Amino acid sequence: MKTLIVAEKPSVARDVAAVLGRFTKKDGWLENGQYVVSWALGHLVELAEPEDYDKSLKKWSLDTLPIIPQRFRIRPVEKTRKQLDILKRLLNSPEIGLVVNACDAGREGELIFRRVYAWCGCKKPVKRLWLSEATPAAVRKALSELRDGRYFDDLAAAAEARSQADWIVGMNATRAFTVRHGELLSVGRVQTPTLALIVAREREIREFVPQTYWEIWAIFQKTSGETYAGKWFKGDSDRLFDFKEAEAVVARAAGADAGRVVRVENKRVRELPPMLFNLNDLQKEANRRFGFTAQHVLDVAQALYEKHKLLTYPRTDSRHLTWAIARDTLASRLAAMAAAPEYAGLVPRDPAPLGKRYVDDARVTDHHAIIPTAIAPNLAALDQDARRIYDLVARRFLVAFYPEAVYAETLAVTEAGGETFFSKGRVELEPGWRMVYGREGVAESDDHALPSLVEGEPVSVEDVKPLEKRTKPPARFTEATLLAAMENAGRLVDDKDMADTLKSAGGIGTPATRASIIETLIRRAYIQRESKSLVPTGKGERLIDLVPEAVKSVELTARWEQGLMEIERGRMNAGQWLNGIKEFTKELVR
Repeated sequence: MKTLIVAEKPSVARDVAAVLGRFTKKDGWLENGQYVVSWALGHLVELAEPEDYDKSLKKWSLDTLPIIPQRFRIRPVEKTRKQLDILKRLLNSPEIGLVVNACDAGREGELIFRRVYAWCGCKKPVKRLWLSEATPAAVRKALSELRDGRYFDDLAAAAEARSQADWIVGMNATRAFTVRHGELLSVGRVQTPTLALIVAREREIREFVPQTYWEIWAIFQKTSGETYAGKWFKGDSDRLFDFKEAEAVVARAAGADAGRVVRVENKRVRELPPMLFNLNDLQKEANRRFGFTAQHVLDVAQALYEKHKLLTYPRTDSRHLTWAIARDTLASRLAAMAAAPEYAGLVPRDPAPLGKRYVDDARVTDHHAIIPTAIAPNLAALDQDARRIYDLVARRFLVAFYPEAVYAETLAVTEAGGETFFSKGRVELEPGWRMVYGREGVAESDDHALPSLVEGEPVSVEDVKPLEKRTKPPARFTEATLLAAMENAGRLVDDKDMADTLKSAGGIGTPATRASIIETLIRRAYIQRESKSLVPTGKGERLIDLVPEAVKSVELTARWEQGLMEIERGRMNAGQWLNGIKEFTKELVR
């Protein structure tokens, strides 16, 4: 009897086969004396459409809503039907005694396999291959640690529940609003709240009324001739909205015989290196640095994982590593980077073990943070975008082994004519982890060194000027700031319990789906890109005006995401969670 291994893509199937020995290539699979290795092509089976249950449902009508199947059916995706038929023959072949699910290690990969397995009517035992990187060493290790497929039943239940919920809400809400308003209006469980964030920001900008204000800056001179600048403040305010009041402050300070340093605080400031990348953080950084879209970052990172074997699995929400990964693999990963001239001088010779800031089993979900593999990179063989993404991950990984950056910071308050002025200086003492970046990739500070100051020291007032400025509206969302808003949606609500729910749910959407949500909104002409900014269209604004608050609520979406996480952890019944979705949908289409 042979073992059938089913991967999600042909490239992963070839990686697995390369580890297992020599194979003969067949039409849709690879085979040797012990194994058959085949593949899906993404989703080969999907949820059936309404007309598959009842042909009369092909016509959109309010009278037929809500459409909620008593039992969901699945159907083949026609364009990949040939590969599905091949898998059906293989799964049901009497030569096959064991099936290994080698689809991507996550919710969606589990769903792809389970639906194929169900459609083909297979009843054979299943083992799970769980890969976090596609290197030969990682594949060999995963093959030696196959787990019983039933261990992932809760993950599969969450995946199926999410898919059915998206069908129920999306299908019914889209039909309802389209029929009512005579325009195709696509509504989604996550996409509509995301659109609402963009529309709300645009309207905030549109309605913003700028105000003129003044900052007051003074130049002070020590008896030694050294000068420094100070910014006026009073209490918590450092700006004035009345020009006459600003003129009065200038007059009092400029008319003083002398100023006096009334407070000096010198301290050492330590700056920790940043956390390791999860997908959301990598997408934000690449958008900020290079203007890459979230989808492009995911595509490039996926290629660096699958094709080049240089990065670990990218669709992760974790910024941490497990203790096992840290103990067993970090030395080989650093050695691989040391073999690349771009990083040879940056790899520490005798690195200290990483502490709990980076290594914490409790903070790792399906996959650990994105880090380089133990394959030496040949950056010259990569295209420019792949080099950039690899370099972001590589340097973020390296800084974890470096000490803090240390600065000498001076805060001073100078009084002149009864007015107070604040000065700040900062000087780098030890570059620490910033050595890894040099001048690139690190935002430069506006701070500068202050001359040595002593409390009570007299200074002369050389100049005092009001600086006219205008308040600015909030900035439009870029993909980086939208991803941050989706992840940190709890900051957008006032209710503390709801904020806690949003935080524990990881915001709205998941790292693996947020890029596709943005692309869907663009494809459906609800938003458009203007340079780096995301701007709602008229159609997008109309949709937000038409749908009820619950449909565009980040709170409701977060509750649903939290429910899916509870299903995945085995703490909630999927049917019970879906009943809530169904009741919501019934209310929505009334």
